[in-house]
Amino acid sequence: MRVVKSIRFAPLIALVVQGLFFSLSASEELNKNPPAMSIWERPRYEKAMQYAEKGSIDLAIPGLKKIAELYPDNAEAHAYLGWAYSQKGLIPDAIEELQKVLQINPDFQRVPFEYPMAKEVPAEVGEFIANFEDVIDRVDEFPGAHAVLGLYYVQLGRLGDALNEYKKVLNLENDSRKRESHADEKETISVIDQAIKEYEEVLQVKPDCVNAYIKLACAHAEKGMVDHSIEDMPKAISMEPDRTEAHVYLSCFYAMKGMLNEALHELGEAQKIRDGVLEKLLTEGEHSMNACIFDKAITAAQEAIKVYPKNKKAYYLLATAYNRNGETDKAIETCKEVIHRYPEDVQAYAFLGWMYVHCDLYEDAKELVEWTIRKEPDNAEIRALMAVLYASQDQLEEAITMCDMVIDKISANGKSIKDFGWMRGKVPFIDQKFREVMDILEIKSDYAEAYLCLGWLYSKKGEDGKAISAYKKVIGLTPDSYDAHRRLGNAYIQKGEIKDAAIEYKKALNILSGIQLQ
Repeated sequence: MRVVKSIRFAPLIALVVQGLFFSLSASEELNKNPPAMSIWERPRYEKAMQYAEKGSIDLAIPGLKKIAELYPDNAEAHAYLGWAYSQKGLIPDAIEELQKVLQINPDFQRVPFEYPMAKEVPAEVGEFIANFEDVIDRVDEFPGAHAVLGLYYVQLGRLGDALNEYKKVLNLENDSRKRESHADEKETISVIDQAIKEYEEVLQVKPDCVNAYIKLACAHAEKGMVDHSIEDMPKAISMEPDRTEAHVYLSCFYAMKGMLNEALHELGEAQKIRDGVLEKLLTEGEHSMNACIFDKAITAAQEAIKVYPKNKKAYYLLATAYNRNGETDKAIETCKEVIHRYPEDVQAYAFLGWMYVHCDLYEDAKELVEWTIRKEPDNAEIRALMAVLYASQDQLEEAITMCDMVIDKISANGKSIKDFGWMRGKVPFIDQKFREVMDILEIKSDYAEAYLCLGWLYSKKGEDGKAISAYKKVIGLTPDSYDAHRRLGNAYIQKGEIKDAAIEYKKALNILSGIQLQ
């Protein structure tokens, strides 16, 4: 469906959000020194820009197009022309010009282009952009949503973001439909009219069909009849008031008309509905986790992500549920998704690092820690993970140093280390191995090696409390067991008990030193 030509904004809208972009002077610096322009062409260019700045788009385009042809390396000319095309809903032409701007000056991927039209704007613009970005996933298949967002991005000077949205518009349209719309506009209009007719016929038979109202509203918007769309959607909402996407669609239609207060109201309703459903699913998932019904927790977390793909808590719930259910590979992939979405969330790196350790993927864990520690060198949980990795290489002095650093850190800020002792490892036939060890201990109850293996199995099963008891049993039988003290130290760290871990590492180091001296 082609909606972009139906979008019309009366005012020229733009925004500079405090703290979001570089300063005006920084952007102006990027606009300086365009290719020298002939004194004969300069008046044409200045007049075209004045037309654009006043909103006389049809008068601006010919002059801007001529200058862009004469001076293909002038980023400013292409930016103005791209802006003008976006105002007319000429998405392919806008894409072509914006791409040229970014090719000439890639810095505009990160710094907004400062159009003079961006000087005075209503505060509602920034609020609308932020809220619409938050819920656009609910109408992600609707080209008009991306066209609206792209148009606002252009007016904000966020050319890279606008380009991405406009490309989504084209990708959502069928290639043959696009060719037909360029070759024969009447044929495209007849297709839209046919769709409208069919939806109206459905509603005559089934006047309570919400989907038909939603599709009819979108078809009306595609034809440029946005007022009709605004009339259609409330009918759908009246029948299903808790349908999130209906409110988002209506907000989009209001935005097409420049009615931002109304658009913001509908976005608020959509977010309220979404957050209520999300909270219910997360609570259900957490209750299922506590009841050890992990399949149900996984389902609840997956549904929560569908409701709100940006919710970090839902991803953590899913990763945890996968891990507790023994689906370690899926847990790792979910954790990687968290890092992809939230690269600044160091907690996600610690989560994944511990998962690697429990799966004996020490090299992967070390690589992750090396990267993360450069990002946040004072993070206590990463330092705790480093202690275990050092201990796994028998570098106990370094492990103790890490413990001391963690103890100092948590003492200074009054926080504690998270308990990762619940994490499951990846051990094939672990239940069978448990039975074998228990059979051995039934025959020989004082067999220290069997308790050492039992502690390792408990740790891999995510039962570090039992693992600690098993390691203590080994130490009771053989006080000088280096492995028992080292593994007990690891188990304490996984549970966040750093002081006890340091004590065990020191005992292991003393034992190791004694062996070396003999």
